[in-house]
Amino acid sequence: MRIKLTNCGKKPYPLNGYPALTVLDASRKPAPIKIVQGPTEVKDPGPRPLKIAPGKTAEAIVVWRNTVADSVNPPVKGIYLQITPAPGHPPQTIKPAGTLDLGTTGTLKTTAWTHP
Repeated sequence: MRIKLTNCGKKPYPLNGYPALTVLDASRKPAPIKIVQGPTEVKDPGPRPLKIAPGKTAEAIVVWRNTVADSVNPPVKGIYLQITPAPGHPPQTIKPAGTLDLGTTGTLKTTAWTHP
């Protein structure tokens, strides 16, 4: 899933590295997940300083698999994804199409922010 950040402000928006991600359930409570920075399934540009000009965008790619490797624990399913673009910035919550079904591994992977 591609996530896009648009700078709606009047000053450059600094980014450096990976977005902080939290999967939320239907009640908007955090689900127990593991975040991996730098997935192997897609190219990760790696962390680097970016300045997003007003009206311009940055993007990151989020990857997960519905892998069921444990028959005892229930799969991790989320409805919402909370994205904090950079430390000190407020999070934004989105509702992706469908659910975030992370299987029993509960693993969500993300690339670093980059210019599209």
